[in-house]
Amino acid sequence: MKVKHALFSQVALAQDLQKYNLKRGSIGTIVEHYPMPEEDEDGYSLEGFDVPQVTIEVAASQIISITQWEQEEIILAKLRQLSEIRLLQLEDYLDFLLQKEKAVQKNG
Repeated sequence: MKVKHALFSQVALAQDLQKYNLKRGSIGTIVEHYPMPEEDEDGYSLEGFDVPQVTIEVAASQIISITQWEQEEIILAKLRQLSEIRLLQLEDYLDFLLQKEKAVQKNG
């Protein structure tokens, strides 16, 4: 199922957009949605990045909800505090969780 963001909702960039000198986490407002067939990725037009009169076209995978972005930033801040050994343990645990997730999706 495709994730849809509502028109005029604010979203954060999931990655840097060097073409516009925008960084991951920059917040914009959705002004247009371009639905695509199921096998293709939807597109969006965004405005409001302190770049006057510029509309930026992005794919759905290039934006995330502000709530998701904030959660990711909190997790990253915690990761930066872990020792190398704890990071390796966490990586192993994440691999385990991803395997479980794939199994659920396969059987689901």
